[in-house]
Parts: sequence; C-alpha cells; structure tokens
Amino acid sequence: MSPDAVFRHPLAYARRMVLDSSQEELAALIRRAGQQRRVNIATTKKTVSEWERGREPDDTAQELIAVVFKVPDDQRVGIPWPLWLPAPDLPELYEPWTAAGTVAVLDTVLRSGRMDRRQFVILSGVTLTKVLHDWLTTQPDMAHAATGEGRRIPASMVNRITGRITDLQRDDDTHGGGDLIFEVEALLSLVHHYLSKNSPDETQRARLWAQAADLGRMAGWMRFDNGQHAAAQRHFTGALRAAHTSGDVLLGANVLAFAAVQHYSVGNPADADNMVRTAQTAVRGRSTPVVDAMLAARQARALAKAGDARSCFHALNRAHDLLDQGSHDADPPWAYWVQRPEVDMLTGSCMLDLGRPADAQRHFSRADAAYGPEYVRTHVLYLSRMATAQLQQRQVDAACASTSQALTLAADVHSGRSSDHVRDAVKQLLPYRRERAVRDLLDRAKAATT
Repeated sequence: MSPDAVFRHPLAYARRMVLDSSQEELAALIRRAGQQRRVNIATTKKTVSEWERGREPDDTAQELIAVVFKVPDDQRVGIPWPLWLPAPDLPELYEPWTAAGTVAVLDTVLRSGRMDRRQFVILSGVTLTKVLHDWLTTQPDMAHAATGEGRRIPASMVNRITGRITDLQRDDDTHGGGDLIFEVEALLSLVHHYLSKNSPDETQRARLWAQAADLGRMAGWMRFDNGQHAAAQRHFTGALRAAHTSGDVLLGANVLAFAAVQHYSVGNPADADNMVRTAQTAVRGRSTPVVDAMLAARQARALAKAGDARSCFHALNRAHDLLDQGSHDADPPWAYWVQRPEVDMLTGSCMLDLGRPADAQRHFSRADAAYGPEYVRTHVLYLSRMATAQLQQRQVDAACASTSQALTLAADVHSGRSSDHVRDAVKQLLPYRRERAVRDLLDRAKAATT
C-alpha cells in the first residue's frame, strides 16, 4: 500500500471516523455551514486534500470546520490546529504502566481489533513519543493483576502456549498472517484470561507476560501485513506494555523494531527512526550482537526512506559487523530470523530506496540464493523488489522472470502486503506490453486475479 493511501493527518481521521465522509463531502458540509452563517467560503475537495497534507486552514475555515465537527469554541481556545479535532479514543495512552493497566489495555485491544477500519495510523508524533517515553522510563511492575483468586495454571499449559507461538512464527514466515491472525488473537485472549482471572506463580507470570508480548507483536505484524494499520498499532502498543511488564527489555525492543516497519512503510520514517533509537537506548549494555544487528538494519531502512544515505550506510555497516560476531548463548529465541540473508535483503531494499538499483540487485541476488525455501513470503516481497531494480536498469526480461516467480509463490501466501508488491511489479511492466514475455505475464496475472 502506498503511503498516500494511509491516513495520518487528524483531519483525515476525523473525516473518516466521525463523519464517514469523503473529502468532497466534507468540503460541501463546510460550504453549507458557511452559507448558514452568511460566510462566503469556496472550500473544495482540493482544499481539504491540501489541509490533510499539512496546510493550515485560515481562521474562518477553522471556525466552520469546528461547526461541522460540533467542537465548541471553548474547547478550541488555546489549542493549535489540528489538535482540537476529534481524536481516536486510545486508553492505551492513559492506562498506568502496571500489570493491571496492561491487562486493561490488552482487553481493549482484543475487543476493538476486529472492528478496525483500514488505512489509519493512529499513533504518531506526540502520541507516539508519549508511549516511547513511558516504556523507557517507567519501572516494570509484574504484580498479580487478577480480579480474584482464581485457580493455578498447569505448567503444561504454559509450555503448550510457548510451543504454539514458535509454530505460528514459522507458519507466518511461510504462509503470511491473513488466516493465522485469528488463531494468534484467540491465543492472546487465552493468555489475557490467565493473567486477569487466574493466579499464576511468579515464574508463570513472567512467562505469560512474555507470551502476551510475543502474541501481540505477531498480531500487530499480521494486521499490518494486511493493511489494518490502526489495529496493528494497538496490538503493538499492547505488546510493548506486556514486554515491559515481563521485565524483558529485549522483547520490547523487538516489538518496536516490527512497529517501525509499519511506520516507514506508510511514509513516517522519522517516527520509525525514533522508535528504533529508543529501543537501542533501552537495550544498551543488555543486548547481544544479533539483536543489535537487527535494530541497526531496521534503522537503516528508516534512514533510507528518509533519504539519508550517509547515515543509512553507517547503520548497514554496523549491522553487518555485528553479525560477523556470530551467535550468542543469550540470543532470544525470537531472533532466529536475524541472519545474513535477512540483512542482505534489507540492504537491497535500502539501495533501491536510495536510487542504486545495481547495488540493490546484487544484494537481492545474494540473499535469494542463501534464504531457505520455507521463507515463502520473504521471497515474494524481495523478488518483487528485485524486479523493480532490474527494470530500472532496463533488464526487462529479467524483471519479467522475477515477477513471474513472485506471482507463482504469492499463490500460496495470504498477505496483503505481498499481494500489493506483486501487483506493483506487474503494473511497472505495462509500458513494455509489446514484448511477448511481458504480454504472457500480464495475461497470467489477470487470470490469477479473476
């Protein structure tokens, strides 16, 4: 999904979530409000679009926008545009960073996740900074949060959940999370139930909080992978709180690393960089080379999206140097995927963003040769990007072959993001439709979507 398709401005959120209206419909409502007050205003769809892209409305327009959204004047006094607009109700911003607060947030996230409207990023800028600051500065509290005495939880059940989390992580690598999300959220609901209604001992509590963080991170990633950005962010926030309550700072850093991917993917590279830097600060002196390499590679992607080539190269070099140090006994289990091919894939993506298609192709080819066949979704994503790098070098036949491979693999993956990548790879071949190989591929792609 392109960045322009994701709504980040508060006006866009209010327009869609409060009024359920298009830009053109909002413009009409503002003109009507002006007519009722004998104010001549010529707001159009283009005007609203410019506001949502950052231009500030004049005072008259703001007064009429307030009328449309039923915001009283006394609620706007002293509050700058656009902060007075109706905003999402986010209890995860205000619940205390305690075990009870985390249970409450997980409950809200689980109840609201499936009602998410697509295409919204609800945490950015100031609100995101608050979450990061609270995570970084609040002392963990693992106190029992159950509402009653409840019953003890068999250790075998906790072990079973751990095993299923491992299986789900591998299944997501292969098939994508389009169907798995329902099982992940059901398992997260079970863990939430144990934490809120039962009486686990101290060791079990720590494991359950960590499981909630793992599952919340997976749920956030799967929702993001299928374009449900608000639900993804809410899961990521709940996961960050659960990791904090478990006392596992590396687990929290992993949550932020995945959440950062969402941010730089939808056009917020500065927020993504902020998230990774916060994670790096938190884990300093407590991390392993593998975890540090993962964070450096994620930071490089954000910096590439921002066009900061020098800092991006520095972060990539650091990631490669850290991987050279090898594995460590203290490496967390979730870091199994942080390998040389992954960093090569991310390096290729950075090179593509920075306008260096030949370098991108070199890294994609090296990674593709080293990655195991079980990482089906990863191959789909990077074969699609490989096709872009090849086409930018006028290698039409090679781009066609890469896109064909991606199209074949995508049939076994349920991932909106992967499907978007393949569609984009197919579309970029349209100008070359006179060539036989391209025509055949276009026909095949059309048949696959009908």
